Amino acid sequence: MPNPLTLVVDAIRSRLHEAVYFLTEIERVRGVSPAVSFKLMTSVYLGDLATRASIDFLADQVAGVGFYTTMNETYKEPSEGKTAKEIVDEFCEEVGLDEVLQESARYLIGWGNVFWWVGAPVKIEFLRPIPLEIIKDEGIKFDFAKGAIRELIFDWKQQPQQISGDEIIHLAYNVLTAKPLGVGILQSLCTPLDIGNGDKRDAYYQIKGRSHDSFTKIMEKFGAPVELWSVPGASEKTSKELMATLKSIPREGARIVVNPAQRSEAKVQPVVPETPRGIEKYLEILDDEYLIGLQSPISNLLGKTGFKYATAEAAVEVVANRVMAFQRFLKRGVERHLFDKVVAAAGLDPKQAQVRLNWGMPEALDYEKLSQILGQLTELLKVKPSVIGTEELRKILRDVAKLPLEKELPEEPKVPSSVLQVEKQIIEGKSHE
Repeated sequence: MPNPLTLVVDAIRSRLHEAVYFLTEIERVRGVSPAVSFKLMTSVYLGDLATRASIDFLADQVAGVGFYTTMNETYKEPSEGKTAKEIVDEFCEEVGLDEVLQESARYLIGWGNVFWWVGAPVKIEFLRPIPLEIIKDEGIKFDFAKGAIRELIFDWKQQPQQISGDEIIHLAYNVLTAKPLGVGILQSLCTPLDIGNGDKRDAYYQIKGRSHDSFTKIMEKFGAPVELWSVPGASEKTSKELMATLKSIPREGARIVVNPAQRSEAKVQPVVPETPRGIEKYLEILDDEYLIGLQSPISNLLGKTGFKYATAEAAVEVVANRVMAFQRFLKRGVERHLFDKVVAAAGLDPKQAQVRLNWGMPEALDYEKLSQILGQLTELLKVKPSVIGTEELRKILRDVAKLPLEKELPEEPKVPSSVLQVEKQIIEGKSHE
C-alpha cells in the first residue's frame, strides 16, 4: 500500500511542475519578467538608504565570511597530475569566485535571481554575473518543457544584445509564482497591494518616499518663521507698502500684514501649523512595517535609540537562520553548476570527487592541540609501538593539527648494490679492529 505522505508530495510536485503552463501564450512568445521590473528594483536599491544597507548587510553575512574547498580524500585519480580539489581551486582563483559570490548574494537576497554568464554549456570559459537592470522587460525566454532559459535579451545599445540560454546559469531563490523567477526583498517593497473595491495601496517604497517628501516640504515651508503682522489704523496704502518691504527681507518663510480695528494693539503673531492627531503613531507603524520587510536588523542596530546590546544579540541570532538558508542555497548552486562541471571537464568523476564549498576559513594550526596530541601519541607508542602506523599518524597530524604534510610518504632513495657492498665491508672491517 503506497505511503499517504508520498502521494501528497507527488501531487504537490506535479502541480508545481504544471505551474509554468499557467502563463499565457503571449507571455511564452514575448518572454517573462518579474511582476516588478528589475530596473525599478535597482532604482529603489540605489535610492533608499535603509533598503541598500539591509541587503548589503545580509549579503555580507552570507558571503563575506569567505570559503574554502574540500573533496573526498579516498578519490585519488588525478588529471594532468592535479587532484579534483586542486583543479577547482585554480578555477576559483581564475574567475574570482569570492567576489562573484558576494555580488551573487546581493542579487539573490534583493532581486531573488542571479544569472551567471559562463560562455559555454559544457566547459566553463569565464564567470560573470549579469547586471539585472540591463535585462529587457519580457526579455527572459524560457524553455518550459526543459525548465531552463532559452535566451536572455538585453535592453542596451552595447554588445551582446542577447545571450543563448546554453551559456547561462540561472539561480532563482524563493520561486513562488507561475513564472520561473525568484522573489526577493525588493519585489515585495515595490509591489502594490489590492485592498478591495478596486482600490490599491501603493507600494511601500512609494509610501515611504512620499512621507519623506511631504515632511521635507513642511520643513521648507514652516521651518522659517511665518508671521502675521497686525498694524491698527494703518491705511490700505501703508499696509501695501509695509507688505512690500517685508516681502523683500526674508528668503524663506512668510510675512502677512493685516489691518485690524482702530483701537487694537499692534503685534507680530507667529503662525504655527497644527500637527494632525495620531500622525506620530502612524509614522511609527509605517517605519516598523518597512523595517520588517527589509528582513534585517541593521536599521535597528544602527538607527534606533534604546536598542540595547541584548536586543542586538537576539536580532542577530534571529537573522542567523536566514543567513544559513541563503548560504545553503548558494553553496548547492555553486557545487552543482560550477564545481561538478569543472571536475567533469577535466575528465574526472564529480560524484566520486565530491568537491564541496565550505563557508568560513579552514581551522588554523592550534599549537596547544598539537602538543596534547603529540604527548598522548608518545605515551601510547611507548606502551605498544605497533598500535598506530606511520600513515595513520601523518593523517592525524595533517587533519587534526593542520600540519602541512604530504598525503603520501616520500620514497626512500634507492642505493646501488655496489655501494651497499662497500659499506658492508667497511662496517665489518671496523668491527674486527
